[in-house]
Amino acid sequence: MGSTGPQQPRAGAIPLEPDPETRAALGAAAVTLVSRLIEARRARPIFVPPRDGLIEAMRQPPSEDGAPMAELVVRLEEAALAGWNKTDGGDLAYIPNGALYSGVLAIMVAAGAHGYTGSAVEAPALVAIEESVIRWIADLLGLPPGAGGILLSGGSLANQAAIVTARARLGGAPGAGAGDPPGDGTMYVSERVPHSVVKAARLAGVPDDRIRIVPADATYRLDVVALAAAIARDRAAGLRPFLVVAVAGSTDTGAVDPLGAIADVAADAGAWLHVDAAYGGFFALTVRGRERFAGIERADSVTLDAHKGLFLPYGVGALVVHDAATLVEAHAGHGAYMRDVPTTDGLPHYFQMSPELTRPTRGLAVWLPLQLHGVGAFREALDRMLDLAELAATLLDTTAGVELVARPELSIVAFRAVESDEATDRIQRALNTSGRFHVSSTTLDGRAVIRLAFLNPASTQRHVEDVVELIGRAAG
Repeated sequence: MGSTGPQQPRAGAIPLEPDPETRAALGAAAVTLVSRLIEARRARPIFVPPRDGLIEAMRQPPSEDGAPMAELVVRLEEAALAGWNKTDGGDLAYIPNGALYSGVLAIMVAAGAHGYTGSAVEAPALVAIEESVIRWIADLLGLPPGAGGILLSGGSLANQAAIVTARARLGGAPGAGAGDPPGDGTMYVSERVPHSVVKAARLAGVPDDRIRIVPADATYRLDVVALAAAIARDRAAGLRPFLVVAVAGSTDTGAVDPLGAIADVAADAGAWLHVDAAYGGFFALTVRGRERFAGIERADSVTLDAHKGLFLPYGVGALVVHDAATLVEAHAGHGAYMRDVPTTDGLPHYFQMSPELTRPTRGLAVWLPLQLHGVGAFREALDRMLDLAELAATLLDTTAGVELVARPELSIVAFRAVESDEATDRIQRALNTSGRFHVSSTTLDGRAVIRLAFLNPASTQRHVEDVVELIGRAAG
């Protein structure tokens, strides 16, 4: 039979509610571990395979009486250092992540603050912090004063929320809007769109036969003529275009779709325009980025990932919309147990703006680094990423045996071996077994292509020069 009194700690065990001295010791151990990991990664190869037995050891269930923090720190340090080092400046695979230390601290503080930010009345000042971040992002993109949004776990969930909002607002997908013919709504995406968009559409209830994959042009941007033709065919067949998805920074090459021209087509069709800028969006901080994103201010919704463009730890993305009311219209719900939640003036209930009800205090993860370092620090870092990509492209242009697939628009450089896919794969193996670099590949025009993605403040000109030298040796 259980006790109704205070918990009595077992001998040697840490109680669920430790005293101040124990809290301080545990916190110091955690911060020390993070610092040790940062220093250890600087001195280790970019890839460290797990030792024999490590995976099985980490799968072991917890004991009944717990374990000393010192023992757990040793186990965690070994586990965290195994695998690819995502903070290394030589990590150029997929979309790199810098994991700013200030972001780590912000997430720790957010967890300690323990405010429930689903409802504005539970933690109004913490909700105001998140609102300030959303307003800053909306202003950055040139969205109007009525714009709003929410921080989510990343682009995948943000894209899903955007698609649900487009469906609810425009009544174009199955079941949206009383009296609408079922299944008459169609959406349009580029063949180079991130896979999360099509996945999100399916999760949002859009049938595969209502998702149109529009060809890209020779520069891997969405073909506007093909888009207009696809929409015209569907309208002639009695279908209703309800959503067009453009990309501001593709994962393959960093290509930016012609946003202004796409906005014209979407507006003519009466379709919602969503821009997936998960990778590229924060380049709007730079002059070059703003120029390349011309037209993004006309989007109905935009996805951005702060854990990409602002170098934060994983799990912080944003969805901003032209009209904040559309998110509420699409996602609001009212359970019987919510009868005590009042309306608020000026602050949103975030549980009414996405699929999430319970959610972490994500606003701090963006707010603290921006406030601490200043916006200029992020602008300079992003400008440097653009410079590194341009340098890599220039050097590869004069490297025998390889060819650029596309000039970089942002910070991704795509190239391949002239000879064959086998030669391209050989170059990739040479880079990934060098102990200094990690790269990933894609397929364009039926050919294997290697990508060099620069989005980590730890990447330098030396990394560019060294990786191109290795490429040249492997291609020779």
